[in-house]
Amino acid sequence: MDNSLYNLLLRSFDASLAEAERRQLDKALEASEDFRATRQEIINLRAGLQAAGHQSFKPFFAERVLERLRNPQQSIADYFVSVFRSVAIGAAVLVIICSAYNINRANDFTLESALDIHEPTLEQVLALEAPFE
Repeated sequence: MDNSLYNLLLRSFDASLAEAERRQLDKALEASEDFRATRQEIINLRAGLQAAGHQSFKPFFAERVLERLRNPQQSIADYFVSVFRSVAIGAAVLVIICSAYNINRANDFTLESALDIHEPTLEQVLALEAPFE
């Protein structure tokens, strides 16, 4: 297939052609089955792209990509520090909530009540040892 005819075919989808170019394209389409198949493939491809809808990237996508290209690798230590920060914040909030609940339930502000730790009685210890005999 002639490259100039292919370029003419591509241009015909997006712009109006001069009369001479339109005749040249029509002759090529009449003469070649492969050229008609190529035109149909382009039509199907354009229809599929239009049906897919418009999707865009998040704001500042290009800047983020360029920054990653400038600094290609984040060190493994930096990665773990960033993950640890988010986990540590969540864990601290959870510990505070659980401690507040335990202190409120026990009505006593001690470490044992905050952690819900109670000293077992002798009966509880003997009850635990009994099943193992």
